[in-house]
Amino acid sequence: MDITKLRTLADEAAAEVVKRSEEYDAVADNADASDEEYEDAKRALLEATEEAEKREQRVKDVQASEQARAKYTKTDDDPDLEPATRATKIKVDEPDMYTRGKPGFLQDLYRSQLKGDPGAAERIAKHQAYEVEKRAIATGTLGGIIPPQYLVDLYAKAPRNGRIYADQQNRDDPLPDTGMSLIVPRLTQGTAAAVQATENTALTTQDVVELDLTVPVRTIGGYIPVSRQTLERASYSEGILFEDLVARYYAALDVDCLNGSGASGHMLGVLQTSGVVTSSTATATLTAIWPKIADVIQQINTNVGGLGYMADKIFMHPRRWGFFEAQLDTAGRPVFGINGMPNYAPNADGEAAGYGPVGRIHGLPVYTDANIPTNFHTDEDPIIVSATRIVHLWERSEDPVTLSFEQQAGTSLQVQLIAYGYAAFTAGRYPAASGYVYGAGLVAPTFGS
Repeated sequence: MDITKLRTLADEAAAEVVKRSEEYDAVADNADASDEEYEDAKRALLEATEEAEKREQRVKDVQASEQARAKYTKTDDDPDLEPATRATKIKVDEPDMYTRGKPGFLQDLYRSQLKGDPGAAERIAKHQAYEVEKRAIATGTLGGIIPPQYLVDLYAKAPRNGRIYADQQNRDDPLPDTGMSLIVPRLTQGTAAAVQATENTALTTQDVVELDLTVPVRTIGGYIPVSRQTLERASYSEGILFEDLVARYYAALDVDCLNGSGASGHMLGVLQTSGVVTSSTATATLTAIWPKIADVIQQINTNVGGLGYMADKIFMHPRRWGFFEAQLDTAGRPVFGINGMPNYAPNADGEAAGYGPVGRIHGLPVYTDANIPTNFHTDEDPIIVSATRIVHLWERSEDPVTLSFEQQAGTSLQVQLIAYGYAAFTAGRYPAASGYVYGAGLVAPTFGS
């Protein structure tokens, strides 16, 4: 079956999921619905979702096969010759110098920079040219060497585990190539309009007030001191070392987006941004915290809903999500429907364990991020809500790519792997598009007796 037909079938399955989801919501919201009707609607939704996932995966499989075949194309030496005497050549895309299972990238980098090895330098140069062509970026935007694809595959896991909040914000615009600050114009006071009291009387008028928001570009980086023996002799180490280094980078980025002070080189995080909405709870119970989340959501929607933006995501620490999942109703049943268990609170659903997207509250997806501080206001872990389309993170697509070796401890046979990048973050374009729940009700939870 061709890709067009498969895509059509996948779209039909997706539409069926939407239909079943609407039916499920209708039954869940109907207080008179029986348990059987509820379970039938839930089962139909699950079956439709599974079928949609299967069809979407089939589309991806066929696309991958077509892309693989496209790398090999036959060309004729002379199209005027008879087919029997026509010579056929195969043009193959030239692979990168470095692939998974073939150690050498960090070793070559070390040998070229510290040992002056011409062979290693040549391989690194060929690799760099390959990456620049593949990524369609200019060499002037780079600060150093780009890691090979197999290392990129390894550290691709880091954004999911180390920068949950940062990844969910608006990242559509790349960081400009020059400058250490971004200027975002903001209208702090708009025009006015009102009903004309009587004919021939003056209409309402109001001057516009514009205030520039300056967002500083910050530098984030880290390094790992490495022994020469590791680089020269341990063939397994480069993936482990590089993944760890990049994970440190991403975690630092995420921490700053959440709670950066805006001083001493830090970005100004959402929790420190003036003007974000808040709601306080003093009681550490689900019934006390639940309406406070709804309060923050309605404040955001009131403030920016007229602009076409709505609160769309909730972020909390894994310990808070675990606390919510541990709650039972008066009959001893789980309040949250977990992994297919009966759901006694239709607006709450989720997974028993996880990091990143874990469930839904008040109809919004919930993400857990362990970088959310647990010492906020001494010992709290705030619950963050955002209209993420107007919370902005600017990054270079190639960051962090710069690796460097500096002989800081040569007598100890030590070299350093350094990675850094640039980023800018702001929740200040529309501060009231973000908010958080805080208070004594969000201190460290207890689980059981």
